[in-house]
Amino acid sequence: MVPALQLLGGYTAGQWGMVTTRQALSLGVDDVTLHRLKTAGLLETVRHGVHAVVSSATSDARLEQAVWLSLRPGAAAWERPKLDPDGGVISHQSAARLHGLGDLPNIRIEITVPRRRTMRDPGVWLRKAALSESDVTTLDGLPVTTPMRTICDLLDRHVDASHIATIIHQAVDAGQVRLDDLAEQIGSYARRYGVKPGNGSELLEQLLAQGGLSVHELATRHSGVTGAAEQYELGRS
Repeated sequence: MVPALQLLGGYTAGQWGMVTTRQALSLGVDDVTLHRLKTAGLLETVRHGVHAVVSSATSDARLEQAVWLSLRPGAAAWERPKLDPDGGVISHQSAARLHGLGDLPNIRIEITVPRRRTMRDPGVWLRKAALSESDVTTLDGLPVTTPMRTICDLLDRHVDASHIATIIHQAVDAGQVRLDDLAEQIGSYARRYGVKPGNGSELLEQLLAQGGLSVHELATRHSGVTGAAEQYELGRS
């Protein structure tokens, strides 16, 4: 078992302490040996087909990392491009959680994929959509939609305005999005919230009102957002 664990280290060292069954098999570590490693308390199953070294540090994103690995179980994490045509990107409510935004319930892991595919797991939701390089960032090597794209995805789903207001407030406070950029990006979702189509500034005002704030108050109350009010007003003019 010791040589087998050392072999698996070639993957676990670069995959948050995890390795897939398919990756193990490619190294010559069969199912019987994997079972022995788990029985010995050296490996644990994170999800079907994905295992972790028990001594490895556990990340708050471990389940998302495991699901992402299982989308391409034979490929090493470090070999996959940020926009993987055979993989996916953590998105929607899962992305909001990983960015530390809002308090939306996370009853399933949500991933945006470039082509239609299914996964036999009620705890995972795959959504087909096109993403650009600017829509995606990486958090400890895991592809996740940016705060801006995440907000847009949640607006597209017509998530409750009060939840969106909290996410926007926190994202602006953390310097993750700019108000003028946000107003420009969200105009296409205005109609869904009863606002004049295409009017991103009015939609932003209405959303923030649900949290008891105005755009100007949000732009000026946080010392970490230098010049935000002026930037927003210039963007509207």
